[in-house]
Amino acid sequence: MMVNQKKKLKRTVSLVKILAKYGFGELLNYTNHEHNNEYTSLTVYERIRMTLEELGPTYVKFGQAFSIREDLLPKEMIVELQKLQDNVEAKPIEVKELLCKDLNIDTEAYFSHIDEIPFASASISQVYKATLITGADVILKIKRPGIREIVTSDMLIMKDIAKVLISYSEVFRRINLVEVLEAFEKSIFHELSFVNELDNIERFSRNFKGHRSIYLAKVFPELSNDNILCMEFIEGAKITDKRALIKMELKPDQIAENGLDLYLIQVLEHGFFHADPHPGNLIVLQSGQIAFIDFGSMGSMMPIEKEMLEDFISHFMAQDARRLIMTLKRMAIRFNVSDENRLERDIHGFFNLLEGASLQEMDIKEVLTKFSAILNQNEILMPDHLYLLVRGIVLIEGIGRALVPDLNIVESLRPYILKIALRKLSPDEMKKNALNLLRTLTEALKTMPEEFQSVLSKLNNGELKVIQEVPQLDTTRKMMVSLMNRLVMALLLSGLLIGSAILISADRPPKFHGVPVMAVAGLLLSLILAFCIFIPLLFKRK
Repeated sequence: MMVNQKKKLKRTVSLVKILAKYGFGELLNYTNHEHNNEYTSLTVYERIRMTLEELGPTYVKFGQAFSIREDLLPKEMIVELQKLQDNVEAKPIEVKELLCKDLNIDTEAYFSHIDEIPFASASISQVYKATLITGADVILKIKRPGIREIVTSDMLIMKDIAKVLISYSEVFRRINLVEVLEAFEKSIFHELSFVNELDNIERFSRNFKGHRSIYLAKVFPELSNDNILCMEFIEGAKITDKRALIKMELKPDQIAENGLDLYLIQVLEHGFFHADPHPGNLIVLQSGQIAFIDFGSMGSMMPIEKEMLEDFISHFMAQDARRLIMTLKRMAIRFNVSDENRLERDIHGFFNLLEGASLQEMDIKEVLTKFSAILNQNEILMPDHLYLLVRGIVLIEGIGRALVPDLNIVESLRPYILKIALRKLSPDEMKKNALNLLRTLTEALKTMPEEFQSVLSKLNNGELKVIQEVPQLDTTRKMMVSLMNRLVMALLLSGLLIGSAILISADRPPKFHGVPVMAVAGLLLSLILAFCIFIPLLFKRK
């Protein structure tokens, strides 16, 4: 703990000096501005970007995370944040010595050659080419020395700054800076763990096993640990290099379609997706297959979250504002909407804007930004995996449009929406939903308050007496009896439908026109009960 505090103090001193250098010393009551003269001609947004770059990897990655939040930040600042680069000067590392020490191996027994100079250098790691004794080309991703300690101390400082900003500014309270920092901290520490990245690669490969459009790079767990990752070197062209693709006799429009399909499969089918699919992380092989690389940052959804996302997309595409709001309530971490009618009007206005634009003019980035602004104005905070998803979709659409200028990602979603709708109507899905409903009803009956059970018991035994005289009580009693009868019939109807769905799924003989006879009987009884419930209501209305 003492070591962490010392490092935090050292980083704080460095932070104050860099803030003062770029003209932000007043933020921390630091008055020495002697270094500010050369930067006075720059805009405040340029100086923010330069400050983040000099502060180091944690701040650069934080800036990159905010580079897609056009709903929160001015456009000029977004432009500067998008210039933030993860490339930093390489540090000298004795690779062979590190491998021997960290992996407890004799490098000569595994490698025929290891480059001494990295071919790529980022804020968290440096990447070296090597050749195994089998002749296979691999890359060695090696964590930069001391990077975990730097990130740890930076996060402590950032949390302190966040507390100050929130106490003094409504803007920072509104954008939920503390929650944003917590999500960012979780993300960056996941990225710092190469064991986590190895697990991500293996899970991703399992999800796409047997898929022909994607190339899955081989990893070498025996040559990897938390500080080192060894995986196959992939030879190919960057996905946005149109000239290289044509030279390889590949069709750019087909590559764009495959790339988009692969990403939508990750999101809508697997619920586990690449969170940083920029052009440098998608390689196209001579075979036309696409390989994703760099799995440090991944988005992951639980089954219930994936189901809610499917509902959200379906309602969005159908422009059903009311159901969209109901789904938002279920998805949101925080839903502090003071006027739901106004929110519904805002969403309808948003849909009207979409109706006025042609598919070719529609930019998914602009669409998502405008919708995010509506959420932000209504104080709706969504889970962090959705912001990762927004970033991923924006990057994927950018790649697609670089290859096919008139590509429309919204139109590409339609086949998936149909697939989702058909799956929800399938016998297996009906059976699952029916069993869930039955389980919910059973649990509700189990947890029914004892007092309510006591009231029902007294009512059943004729022990419940009404002492106070109420006018038209007899009419009310008859209405209650009628409602109770309908409630019982509705429960019987639900039970018959559930049983019929299970029988259809079981597909047992005897059958009538391919449907189990018992299921047909259950559906007919359900229809009769439905008539008994709804026909009296229709006559009453008349």
